[in-house]
Amino acid sequence: MERRVSFRALTMESYLAEEALWATGLAARVRLVQANFADDQAVARQNYIAEEIERGLKGINPSKRPLYLKTLAEQFPAWQLSGSAAPPVRDLPPESPETLLRRLIESSAQLTPEAKLEFARELQKAGLVVKEPAGPAFELPAELQKKLGLLPGQGLHLERAVRLVVTLTDMVLALDQLVWALWKQIAPRSNIKKESEFAKLTGSYLTGDPEVSTQQITQTLERTRRLIAGLLGAIGRAGSSYARNHTARFAPEVVEDWAKMEKKWSESLEQVCWRKYVQLAKEHATEPAIENEIQEAIAKTTENLVMGRSAS
Repeated sequence: MERRVSFRALTMESYLAEEALWATGLAARVRLVQANFADDQAVARQNYIAEEIERGLKGINPSKRPLYLKTLAEQFPAWQLSGSAAPPVRDLPPESPETLLRRLIESSAQLTPEAKLEFARELQKAGLVVKEPAGPAFELPAELQKKLGLLPGQGLHLERAVRLVVTLTDMVLALDQLVWALWKQIAPRSNIKKESEFAKLTGSYLTGDPEVSTQQITQTLERTRRLIAGLLGAIGRAGSSYARNHTARFAPEVVEDWAKMEKKWSESLEQVCWRKYVQLAKEHATEPAIENEIQEAIAKTTENLVMGRSAS
């Protein structure tokens, strides 16, 4: 039966739109400005807020600014009621720092990790975060430091490290799902099978589940890595294997040898050679037969590479 390999497009989704993240951070800064200058005149306070919004818009593409401002306005429903283009926070009653802090703590559970980091940065800039004495910094293994071109003891940027972990995890999960689905189509009867669901293991591991060890994660990743490497390595080798089999069947001297054995005394050698070639083509040169043979060659070569066997 014909077997075809299909690829599904892999997409990545973010849980919080870029404009929503921007608006959340800017709204917090606007409220801080309002609280800090609550005793100033309304006009001055409005100017401070306008300046803060202008600074927030500097890095935004002009064509996208209306969408960003609309998202920011959703943080302050009074803007929509006033019908004015001026910052609506001037109409809100001043809030004490204690009230703002309490509201921030209550809403922090709904924030994404990225938003929490943004808030922490702004609080630190305002001098509201006291740095504790630095403990022992997390260090990458020496071999990985060398590959990345890092100096011994060179510190990591925590926020970027977290972002990179998120991106790499998403990519590995997609590759893990794709490669095992592809392998199941190419070699459904193979003894090389997926033993664990990496996505579930990763979720449990990252939340500190004691039932999921680092060794389990490492072993699961290693199986996926070996399969990916085996499939990539099999591409060139499987082509050579198919070429040898094809030549062994359709080379002129091979067809002629078969014809000599099947030739009757009343037939010419050329006639028998052509008849034998047509017979072989019907058996081995159809599209399904060729595709099936190529996939079998890839599967066999991949298994040899994954299991560490020498490919003939």
